[in-house]
Amino acid sequence: MSRDHHIFILLAIMVVVCLSGAGCTTGNLQNSPSLPSGGSPAPAVHGNSPVSSVEYQDIRGTWKADDGEGYYMNSTIQHVDIGENTWVFTSQHGHIVEGYKIFQQPDGTMANQTLAGMFDPDGRSIYFIDQPGGWAKGTLTNPDTIFITLTYSSGRDTMGNAMALTMTLHRQK
Repeated sequence: MSRDHHIFILLAIMVVVCLSGAGCTTGNLQNSPSLPSGGSPAPAVHGNSPVSSVEYQDIRGTWKADDGEGYYMNSTIQHVDIGENTWVFTSQHGHIVEGYKIFQQPDGTMANQTLAGMFDPDGRSIYFIDQPGGWAKGTLTNPDTIFITLTYSSGRDTMGNAMALTMTLHRQK
């Protein structure tokens, strides 16, 4: 037998094992759920909906941090002044938020980066990703305050260094 034939047989066996383990090859429909009395299936739930029915706080609007703590990491660890950050949440659809953030980069230019976030079902934790690929976790400490921890692996905003920072955003009224 050729090598390709052996690979094909191995893949076929793997598929059968996976399907059997997932219950996809059984023909027994007796234990299947029946349709509601109306005869039509229940409507599908949107794939981006959380399982729980948590009410998420509306965080739309402008939030600012005057300062924060940050560290660059390369061959050494360097403390970095974070400075003022402005995060603007322009829309919110349930647990999904969208917006942008504005801050001064190390070279003095201003950055405006798109961001998106998702509330955790706990209703207090928010996970963000921004345009260059930074990840942040926000925690609502009260209705007008979000504590942020943010990390970057490297990039222009961090002069090529890995970075970790914290800041506290306050809702602007």
